[in-house]
Amino acid sequence: MAKNDIFTRRNIIKESDSIAFGCSHTWGTGVKGYQTWSYLLDAINFGEQGCSADFIARHLPNMIKVLLPKTVYILWPDWTRFEVIKQGVVCQSLPTDNDRILYMRNHDDNWLKENFKKQSSQVRACCSTNNIELIDLTLYNLISWIDHADRWPLSDLGHHYSPIWHGWVADIFREIKESPRSLELAYE
Repeated sequence: MAKNDIFTRRNIIKESDSIAFGCSHTWGTGVKGYQTWSYLLDAINFGEQGCSADFIARHLPNMIKVLLPKTVYILWPDWTRFEVIKQGVVCQSLPTDNDRILYMRNHDDNWLKENFKKQSSQVRACCSTNNIELIDLTLYNLISWIDHADRWPLSDLGHHYSPIWHGWVADIFREIKESPRSLELAYE
């Protein structure tokens, strides 16, 4: 990977047969790199703050070709995020963006959910085609294991989650890996 590659900033584990994708909850906003759920799973961390499902679907195939992982872990970003092209540059559109109102006519909730389904299906197909185990969840899926999301322990920043939460998430991914099951991605 090139020195200026966006993914080189948080990767502590240099070699692994597992990789992890997601947004800031994967990247580890508010915690040390060695406290992230991906690190606890010995997975190379490709989390990117503020990213979307589009971002993951766009970058995962290249990382698979380069790294040939056996397992891909994904904690999906919220379904309300998507990519837009501004002045020839791919950008992530978040619900908090100042110009989000510009996209709302063409990107209503139905479009956003369908886009998320399309991107997650594309990722699942990519992993299946390459015989790679995919274990993927949304924050909403975690509620089945970790109740009371409004009381999940926060990091010292006061937002995003603490090392305890990252440990719980790593345990959930381990549980699913040890006892594979088909999970529907939850949106709400």
